[in-house]
Amino acid sequence: MSTSQLSFKTKLGFISVIENEGYITDIAFKRITIQKSSPQLLRVKNQIKKFLDKKIKKFNFKTKTFGSKIQIKVWNEIKKIHYGKTVSYNFISKRTKIHPRYVGKICGQNRLLLFIPCHRVIRSNGLLGGFSANHGIKLKSKILKIEELNNRLSETETKTYKTLEYSYKMELEKLKHFMVI
Repeated sequence: MSTSQLSFKTKLGFISVIENEGYITDIAFKRITIQKSSPQLLRVKNQIKKFLDKKIKKFNFKTKTFGSKIQIKVWNEIKKIHYGKTVSYNFISKRTKIHPRYVGKICGQNRLLLFIPCHRVIRSNGLLGGFSANHGIKLKSKILKIEELNNRLSETETKTYKTLEYSYKMELEKLKHFMVI
């Protein structure tokens, strides 16, 4: 089994990347002291630096994700969130039929930070929620700022919430008719 790992300094602090058998398996905001680089890791480093400098919006390298079927389901949904957009834990919850708090827990178990953009998942009220990397929501805020947004819901989610809000208002109106004293 061939494993290589590389740490490098960025404007957000150290980022470490681990490659196993040609696949990137980990991207974390931390420093690894024992390093063994590879051409693949140098390409990933270059892409991450370009991403943080706003020169690219998507990554193009092979990854291998380890997790349960539920984790993979949530992470695949999160990978659909476009650069510069955010969605809520609740939105991911509705798309995957998994409780929003469990969605948050699964975000915290993400081993491919930035590639699986859990930083784009926020609370329904527009607050950032959590972030499992070192420096937590402060780092999450900085990443979102790089993507030039902060607490902005995606167009799809905005439409979904407007529809839900309208449905809720209609249900309230129906209930008022039944509650006449």
